[in-house]
Amino acid sequence: MKDMETITVTEKIVASEDLMHKKQILRKYTEEIFKIDKTFFNLMDDIIVNEDQKGEIVESMQEETKRITTYNRNLLDHIDKRINKIVRGLDEQVDEMKSQRLTITYENTPSV
Repeated sequence: MKDMETITVTEKIVASEDLMHKKQILRKYTEEIFKIDKTFFNLMDDIIVNEDQKGEIVESMQEETKRITTYNRNLLDHIDKRINKIVRGLDEQVDEMKSQRLTITYENTPSV
C-alpha cells in the first residue's frame, strides 16, 4: 500500500548579504548637505557679526539664522534615523526573498 505524503519547508536558496553598508552611501549626501549648510550659516554669521552690524534687522537675521540652523540639523538627524530604518527594512526584505517555500509530495512505501 502506497501513501502519499506532503511536507512543506522553507529553504534559503541564496546566502544572506548584509546591506547595512548602503547606509554610508546615503549618509554621504546628508553629510554633504550639513557641510553646505554650515558653510552658508558661517558666511551669514561672518557678514552679520564680524562686520559689527547692529540693529533690529541684524538681530532678527541672527535669530532666524539660528532657528533655521536648528531646524536643518533636526531634519538631517531625522533623515539619518529614517535611513537606518529604511536600510534595515530593505535588508530584511531582500533576505526574505532569498528564501523559498517548497512543498514536496512523495510516496511513502513501507519497507519489506
